[in-house]
Amino acid sequence: MSITTGGVTTSFQNNAGNSFESNLSIAKSSQVIADYMAANGKGAISKQDLEQMAQNAPADVAAAASYMLKHEDVFTAIETHDVATKDDFSGVWNFEWAAKGGLDGTAIDAIAKMEDAFDRAIAKSSEITEKTTVAKTELDATKQRPQN
Repeated sequence: MSITTGGVTTSFQNNAGNSFESNLSIAKSSQVIADYMAANGKGAISKQDLEQMAQNAPADVAAAASYMLKHEDVFTAIETHDVATKDDFSGVWNFEWAAKGGLDGTAIDAIAKMEDAFDRAIAKSSEITEKTTVAKTELDATKQRPQN
């Protein structure tokens, strides 16, 4: 996208749809985590394990773990889907259930999607504000009278 004001053109890219993180969902992040757990022989993980994964795992796994940490209600719904109380501990089978759409259409899913949409809108608004401010500053500079 480009903005042209008074002969000054400022261009910027829409990166929101290009990154792995921006395309994460409950199902996708659950699948990434379940695959990582299976590949590493983990039958279950705690919330603290998720925090470690968000810091130290490969990029896609770190992004999926960060998604779960950002959406606490999602992790809680996944870990309690087969037990009555929250204990911040979830088995690989819970992530597999969520990866197959276990939370699709629920209030938890809707809230996570809305939060993600708002986050993208805020980021895009910030980017646009920054770019238009630069363009306005450049335009204002061209309107200044030369100093003698």
